[in-house]
Amino acid sequence: MKRKLLAGVLAVACMALTVLGGCGNVKTDSEAAMESSSETGDKAEAEEAAPATTKNPYEEDVKIAFIPYTIGDSVGSAWAEGMKAEFANYSTVTFNVFDGEASVDTEVQIIDDLINQSYDAIILQSVDSAGLAASVQKAEAAGIPVITVNLDADTPHSSLVAMVDYEGGAQVAQSIAESLGGKGNVVIIQASPGATKGENSSRGFKDALEAYPDIEILDEQTGEWLTEEAYTVMADFLTKYPEIDAVFCHNDAMAEGAAEAAKAVGRLDDIQIWGMDGETKMLEYIEQGLCTGTIYTNCQEQGATCARMAMYHIAAGVRSNASTPVVKIAPIVVTSENVSDITDDMRW
Repeated sequence: MKRKLLAGVLAVACMALTVLGGCGNVKTDSEAAMESSSETGDKAEAEEAAPATTKNPYEEDVKIAFIPYTIGDSVGSAWAEGMKAEFANYSTVTFNVFDGEASVDTEVQIIDDLINQSYDAIILQSVDSAGLAASVQKAEAAGIPVITVNLDADTPHSSLVAMVDYEGGAQVAQSIAESLGGKGNVVIIQASPGATKGENSSRGFKDALEAYPDIEILDEQTGEWLTEEAYTVMADFLTKYPEIDAVFCHNDAMAEGAAEAAKAVGRLDDIQIWGMDGETKMLEYIEQGLCTGTIYTNCQEQGATCARMAMYHIAAGVRSNASTPVVKIAPIVVTSENVSDITDDMRW
């Protein structure tokens, strides 16, 4: 297991080096636009575009900001820890975290302030992909590279560093299908509408289930990423559908809410409950038999990768991209069989 984890970290490093070395975008199945880019049009424009203002971030002072969806969220906190650890290697970096307050308006205002304060890079977890697009364009037009993390922005920008979404959804579907012997009923508790991670996770889940025609998706509703909302959604599912064999949640917080709802009506032993992220509380739920599994991501490493990309883009300058280069962090399927391999120093 530890060898697999190390391999995952090395895979991330190799992917980052692919981008850093100027060898082109890291392509994924969810980046269809990247595959269809013209060899003579968009690519030529990107290659001919001159870099904006640049600095040597390893010798000159730089200011870098991180705007998470909200401060206090376990995933965002783990990302920030990884960023701080990476930036601690450089005496040149001033690093600040700003609370997005789960508000498009707040994130827009913060980005405006950062542009006015001449920050050198912005790491952003978008509250809304479409709602932040104009602000991301404005920052990059000002020569400030924007690196999005997990939740993208609907405009080409410097980089996206993401957990697996499509692939993670497919892995959950495969695990559920195998354990059910290819027959059963499932429900989905979705992310907020429009969230790229949620949409891709659902697509991967559904695509994988096409190989199992005797597994039916009974219903899918948004839990808005939140434990409390997911509890309400799951309670409604349990009332409407007496035969639920598994639930797939787009993050761990919602899986925890689903587990509590099933527990409240004595259905916990009958239903598989899956999340995605691998946060500490979810791992404890798996250890306690409250949840079935999750897709673990080393979020500290993801944050550190964002930091490395920021340093690279400050040095390289903002360029015109036909599409956003993507780095994805290697996942691990975690169940009761291997949860003990995720040691305390790996948990977040």
